[in-house]
Amino acid sequence: MDWKFFVALLFALIVAVFAIQNAEAVEVSFLTFEMSMSQALVILISAAFGALAVLMLSLIRWIKYKAKVISSIKSINSLEQENKKLKMKLEECKAKNEAVSAASGNPNGNISR
Repeated sequence: MDWKFFVALLFALIVAVFAIQNAEAVEVSFLTFEMSMSQALVILISAAFGALAVLMLSLIRWIKYKAKVISSIKSINSLEQENKKLKMKLEECKAKNEAVSAASGNPNGNISR
């Protein structure tokens, strides 16, 4: 398995133990909302939102990476097609060169100027 998975699992375990050890009720205020809830729940909700933020940021990075890969594949395909066309042109030129050499009586295939 990936080492990042184990680091995340270890972090989740540390957060869970910390939350369980701090289970007293606390007053929570956010904008205009005020409520009393378990500190463990506040800690777990905060960790979940942090994990969600990291997930969203990594998702954006992954989408950019996939777009770059797709663009690279298109470029490769285009260059491969151009390479095939140029190879065919080269073969045609070689055939014309041989025909001209044969017609001029030059056995080496070189056209002298």
